Amino acid sequence: MNQIITLISDWRLRDPYVAMLKGEVLKAMPDALILDITHYVDKFNLLQTAILMRNSYNSFPEGSIHLILTNMSLNSTFPTVLFSHNGHHFIGEDNGVFHLMFGNETALKGLKLIDKQENTLTQLIKWLQLVNSNSLDKDHTTDYLQFKRMLIPPSEHIADNRQIEGQIIYIDAFNNAVTDIPVKMFHEAVQNRPFIATIQSKGTWKITKHYPEYSALESEMYLCDNSLGFIEVATYQSDVAILADLDVADKIIIQYE
Repeated sequence: MNQIITLISDWRLRDPYVAMLKGEVLKAMPDALILDITHYVDKFNLLQTAILMRNSYNSFPEGSIHLILTNMSLNSTFPTVLFSHNGHHFIGEDNGVFHLMFGNETALKGLKLIDKQENTLTQLIKWLQLVNSNSLDKDHTTDYLQFKRMLIPPSEHIADNRQIEGQIIYIDAFNNAVTDIPVKMFHEAVQNRPFIATIQSKGTWKITKHYPEYSALESEMYLCDNSLGFIEVATYQSDVAILADLDVADKIIIQYE
């Protein structure tokens, strides 16, 4: 099977940089299959990058390589490292994103290149070639343990007074607002009981309905299960984030009986 390489970044697609990177990858690995996760991460937002990557990488076959490009520059002072987890390979600058992705799950142990490369791009290409040729040996790499640590905001708050606290982490292309509240946690806590979800944005919004998927019958704001595994704020065929003026980091509190 052709080597699968995914990309996630804040680069957007207006400029040629994503295509140029793909071209460099294909020059080094002509048979690679390059897939985009998204290039519309909010600028420099490592937490958003970490959450989206952590909850999407398992959709790809084991052995896939995931390039994490958010907030990356070609002449960065951060080392470009390889971190392998659950049969997948993650390559990116150690700017804190690895700790945000997996710091709560496992002790971080990765690899860095022995040979100094010219810039970040040449490091990325070198890593791809080494992984593809299964050459991650001591002739080319050495252990990397000092990952940059960042504050990992709690995403699961169940208080004694029966409430779940979270925040909006992502506005998708349909202007639905994805929260950091896991679907599994919501269902286990609420258990079909009445609830009131309050979103504090520029205004205050109250939501009392939940559907397991998008509802063609509901014209008001409601909660639904997003395929990333998080609770989402939506309205049917309507730009809820624009209409309600919702934004990333807006707080949501779900109180249930």
